[in-house]
Amino acid sequence: MPGFTSSPVPTDGFAVRSTEPVPESGGSLRLTILMSGSCLPVLGAVLLAPVLPKLQELFRTVPDADVLVPLILTIPALTVALVAPLAGVLLDRLGRRIPLIVATVLYALFGTAPLWLESLGAIVASRALLGVAEAFVLTSCTTLIGDYYTGRARDRYLALQTVCATISATAFFILGGAMATTDWRAPFQLYAVGLLLAP
Repeated sequence: MPGFTSSPVPTDGFAVRSTEPVPESGGSLRLTILMSGSCLPVLGAVLLAPVLPKLQELFRTVPDADVLVPLILTIPALTVALVAPLAGVLLDRLGRRIPLIVATVLYALFGTAPLWLESLGAIVASRALLGVAEAFVLTSCTTLIGDYYTGRARDRYLALQTVCATISATAFFILGGAMATTDWRAPFQLYAVGLLLAP
């Protein structure tokens, strides 16, 4: 039947077998948080593109810098691709909400780590860990849209998720370029936005 599911999974992690309809709407705040969370992985992908030349100049004397510096930009996306399937399995077992909150906090922690890290290797490692957090954030947000909404509402909000990610990519690219004019570390400050979403 439309709007019904045989085994909804609530956000507290306990499976409930019921034929109660899944609510079509959870309020504008819930939707805003889900859309904002879906934009976080995009931040990791495009924010640092304008600062890449500065990083290449800064670490030019480090062995294998020509390989490691581009990884600062690309390794989060690679990690998301590798970890997202595992994240989906764990979310089915643990629930959605708590892993999303933890992942959002870790996103802020790993994302801002280059503000005080000096080693190129350590920065690349922090970016890989950021990708793990991004995988859980993105998977959680997408899964929660599927949990909270049904039918046309679900289709509409999944499409909106893509639109928000696309628009935010352009905005983050411009913002990252503007911040990078002052200091190569400055764009990393934006990852602290995860601490605003977690509560």
